[in-house]
Amino acid sequence: MKVAYLAENFGRVERAWSKGGDGLMHHTGHNVGNMAFWYAARMLIDAECHLVGRNTRARDVPDDVRAFVIPAANFLNKGADLGQLAELVRELDRPCLVLGLGAQAEKTEEPPVLQPGTVSFLREVAKRTPSIGIRGAFTQHLCGTHGVDNTTILGCPSILINPARDLGQRLQRKIDALTDEGPFVVHAACIKSVVQGVERELIRLAQLNTGSAYVVQRPVELIKAVYGETLTEAETAVLSHAARFFGFGTHVGRLVDFLRNTLLVPDSIDGWVHGLRRFRAGVNTRIHGTLMGTAAELPSVCVWHDTRTQELTKEMRLPNLSVRAFTDNRYSVRDMFAAAAFDAEAFDARRMELARMNAEMIGQAGLAASTHLRAFLDA
Repeated sequence: MKVAYLAENFGRVERAWSKGGDGLMHHTGHNVGNMAFWYAARMLIDAECHLVGRNTRARDVPDDVRAFVIPAANFLNKGADLGQLAELVRELDRPCLVLGLGAQAEKTEEPPVLQPGTVSFLREVAKRTPSIGIRGAFTQHLCGTHGVDNTTILGCPSILINPARDLGQRLQRKIDALTDEGPFVVHAACIKSVVQGVERELIRLAQLNTGSAYVVQRPVELIKAVYGETLTEAETAVLSHAARFFGFGTHVGRLVDFLRNTLLVPDSIDGWVHGLRRFRAGVNTRIHGTLMGTAAELPSVCVWHDTRTQELTKEMRLPNLSVRAFTDNRYSVRDMFAAAAFDAEAFDARRMELARMNAEMIGQAGLAASTHLRAFLDA
């Protein structure tokens, strides 16, 4: 069976080395973390996938596609206008399988005001599926305010990348053995005021532990500066702001030197997950960095700081800390994980539940679950 599949790729940017920072951003939706759910959702279905983009016209999609698969992220935010995507859904008029749709806001009490095109997208997909796979309760409530009630909370498909049914137990054994000796990996560079103190502490963590790595999913300015690419005047201003934000003051060169010593920029999910296995633990402000660490069987904790990171960590039972809890335990990675109080049994049970629910949703869309997904259920 052939399906239309909304993604730039299936989790790998071909010849990324030749594309530069701007090219890498273009092929990853301006955040390399997007590759995670493009890769993961593809693992869950048994179908021939025809890639389409948000600006694809229905006339350019093969006539024999039987469904429209939409691996989603934080599509429901105040800045997004998904009018063209809504039109594609409407014109294709195929059954839709939506996985991982999320709403993004800084605070739960301040839900985003959606643009008309995004509301149209939400309603168009709702007409073409028994249920929309969403990230969590915050997203579910927002969908309901727009008259869309056929939703199912599934978190993100990335939680099912690793096939181990006892993944939580494996993580727990490593958490129990943790010390405060690295090397550690940090997925960060989230430049917003609420996590400024966290971000500075994560840089300190990488600096103090030889062999540690600092993974940048975005912004592109950090990547281009380290790769020796020419920055525009506006990009140079962003880099200067980043240096001040991260605690380097006016010394942009010190920020670049730090990044040259620690920077990792993934260009494929397989390489990303494999590369993480050499570290002792991961501490992150990026949710997909946390999920890639989890897939690598690396103890990984996410410091949540908005509705997006909060609902995903909670729904998938990932180790997580509030900004306050991180601050209270910032001098010890071992203490961070103790404060996160990871429950391996609850994590494994939730993954099995999510595997079952994903399989049911895939079947409702008229598609077949993959061998990878069925392995979770065929005990």
